[in-house]
Amino acid sequence: MPERKYAKYIITENKVPLPPPPPQALKRMEEQRKAGNYMESTHMFSLNDAIAKGAFYVDCVWMWEQKGTGGLYTEIAHAHDWDEVWIFAGTDKNNPRELGAVLDFYLGDEQYLVDKSCIVYIPAGLSHGPCGMKRLDRPVLFITMGNGTSYTRTARNE
Repeated sequence: MPERKYAKYIITENKVPLPPPPPQALKRMEEQRKAGNYMESTHMFSLNDAIAKGAFYVDCVWMWEQKGTGGLYTEIAHAHDWDEVWIFAGTDKNNPRELGAVLDFYLGDEQYLVDKSCIVYIPAGLSHGPCGMKRLDRPVLFITMGNGTSYTRTARNE
C-alpha cells in the first residue's frame, strides 16, 4: 500500500525527545521526589515544528496519582515569546467541570488556586510560575500549547 500523504499529521506517540527542564526546575523536582512527593504521570505526545513542519507547540500529559503529602511544584517562574494556553480537564463523567485537584500557580505576581476544569490563557511575555498542584484526587488531563513552533522559555526570578 502506498504511503498516505497526510499520515504524518496524525501523532500517536512521541517522535522527538522532550527538552529537559531548566536546572532550577529539575532541582526542585529532585528535592520533592527525595521527600516522597511526586506525580505518577504519562507523557502522551508532543507536536511542534520538528515533528510536523510549520506546526505550533502542543504537549499532552495524563496526571494519574499524587504521591506524598506535600504539594508538587514542577515549574519555576518563566515567560515565553509566544502566547501559551493550558487546559486542565477533570475526569468525573458526572461532573466534568470539577477538576478533582487544586492547581496553584502565579500569573505575574498574582497567585491562583483553581479547583475547576479550566483553560488558562497566558499572553506572550507574561511571567508565570511557580506552577504546581496542591492536591490531586483523581486523574487530570493536562494539555499545554502555544503559537510558537517549539517550546522555548526565559527564566524569571521566583
